[in-house]
Amino acid sequence: MGIFSNGRSNSTDSIDKSPSVSDVDSMSVKHAEPGTGGQFKEFIKTVISFTGDLSSLTCPAFFLNGLSLLEYGTYWGDHPSCFTAISSASDPAERMLAVSRWFMSTLWGSYASRCTGGKTEKKPYNPILGEQFHCKLGDVECICEQVCHHPPISAFYLQHEKTGVSLNGHSGQKARFKGTSIKTEQVGRAVLYVKEWDEQYLLDFPDLMIRGFLTGAAYLELAGVCTIACSSKKTQTRIEFVPKPWFGGEHNHIKGSITCDGEEVYSLSGRWSHKSYYTKKGSDNKQLLFDAEDEPMAERKTAPLEEQQPIESHRLWGPVSDALKTKNYAVANAEKTKIEDWQRGVRKERAEKGEVFTPKLFKFVQDNSADDEYTSRNVAMLQEMKRKNLLDEGAWTYIDSLHDQKN
Repeated sequence: MGIFSNGRSNSTDSIDKSPSVSDVDSMSVKHAEPGTGGQFKEFIKTVISFTGDLSSLTCPAFFLNGLSLLEYGTYWGDHPSCFTAISSASDPAERMLAVSRWFMSTLWGSYASRCTGGKTEKKPYNPILGEQFHCKLGDVECICEQVCHHPPISAFYLQHEKTGVSLNGHSGQKARFKGTSIKTEQVGRAVLYVKEWDEQYLLDFPDLMIRGFLTGAAYLELAGVCTIACSSKKTQTRIEFVPKPWFGGEHNHIKGSITCDGEEVYSLSGRWSHKSYYTKKGSDNKQLLFDAEDEPMAERKTAPLEEQQPIESHRLWGPVSDALKTKNYAVANAEKTKIEDWQRGVRKERAEKGEVFTPKLFKFVQDNSADDEYTSRNVAMLQEMKRKNLLDEGAWTYIDSLHDQKN
């Protein structure tokens, strides 16, 4: 969920004009790390002249945030109580409200949490193929694996066995420079399964607008419309992420609705980074949906470093992260290069042997080969989604997923 917040800009893509490479030398990058201004300008030149997908671009160490992108899958479980509460709602509309509350609870961690205390958004490590991350968030188990390298795809799975709630999902990014911002389309989907009601919910992801990048004070805005479809076809949520106006206004507003049998039951409003609200149809009483400022994120509990596999994120990237903490960028770059060179060697050896990489923890199920109820439901829900072109051609699913255990 997200790749690239404290600086703020009133600019919008519709009127921003892209700078040329020659413009960069005269730009002020006062928010860049001390002593890296020249390197940062060279990096900006690379970005604005890059013609491919920016997600594959190698970043200098001073622009890294010390996390693997694979670990971002854990943000779906930031608030375990919201995740587990979904199964307790007996009414379909109330259950969709609970699903919407949980979805809102994932946004602050995914897109704003790394930019508190004066920090700005930076790029995570590009996960290596087969990389894994395991943790617990309260009583919710989370498992992540990098399942593809070209294009880069991260798969994630969350489960709370007692309440029978699980989430399978995968995400990738398509990023390009646009105006003075970086626009990132998130490719993939998430499928929530609720055992108590034998229901599935299909979710897509918002677009990311990385603002303030040119001054070294990058922050994220969300754009586009997200849909949450239900396999019962009785309920649906639509959430639109509203950009900040050119003059005045606030960042991170949303508007949306929850419908049941085609009729609006609740309207949604507020700010995803602060407080969001729901209002029942026919009422003027706005009620709190989720308060991102008041609800702390769950602690990620991982195994001790010495007990982790070499392929697990914290052990794999540990030397790089340690160097970043002390701002020793030369060492960070060197340690990062070691990992990248090792991976190039692994890929070369695999190619010479004619071997094809197979993920250990996840399997890919094509939509057009649907021959089981779970996959057939997912395919049916695709018709309810507004952004079908970004949903991929199938779903990465954990090999021991809760929905396979329902019988």
